[in-house]
Amino acid sequence: MRDSLGSRDAMTDFTRNMLKGLALALFVATGFTAWVTFLRLTVGTAPFDRLDTTYQDVVLVYYAGGFSGGILLGLLWPLRRWVLGSALLGVVGVFPMYYGFAIQQSPRSEWFAARNLWTALLLSLFVGTCIGTGIWLREHPRGPNWVDTLRYPTSATVRTLWLVALATTVLAWFIGLRWAGKWPAAVALVLFIVPLGFAIGVSVVAARRNSQSQEHH
Repeated sequence: MRDSLGSRDAMTDFTRNMLKGLALALFVATGFTAWVTFLRLTVGTAPFDRLDTTYQDVVLVYYAGGFSGGILLGLLWPLRRWVLGSALLGVVGVFPMYYGFAIQQSPRSEWFAARNLWTALLLSLFVGTCIGTGIWLREHPRGPNWVDTLRYPTSATVRTLWLVALATTVLAWFIGLRWAGKWPAAVALVLFIVPLGFAIGVSVVAARRNSQSQEHH
């Protein structure tokens, strides 16, 4: 009897998580669709023509990507209790949409080309990580020590991040120069943009906190 109840609870949690993931992803897809619908009604087809696509194809990618991303979110939903897990949810949630746009611009024979996969992955890492981490931070005013160190940065923290960013920028330059035109160039892009963006973001947070502190005094 106890095993039966445990299995039923697990199935209930699984179903609830799937519904949450699908609802969130389709809600986002609907929001994007509302925006492109506004563009279509006010500007016409010009924005879609410039990207060699159509309004219908864009909406299709939004909902197909949203449905696929929603399933992935549902499967991984328990990970949202941790900040890195929430960041991963953001990445997998938006990956199908970006991949859909990548293959939309490619012939069927190149759907699984490394270029499409890398493009979708890089965009998903940048956008999805920010979304997932931002949601987690709003839901958790306090977190692990390393998270709070970045959330409430000191001058020493900012200096350390900039040193890391500069070091990885040099490494990215070397990789890009040495293997230009090959797959490590994508690694160079990650090494260049991610640490630099991270350092800039934490610096902005530190500056904002210092400004608020001076206003209170």
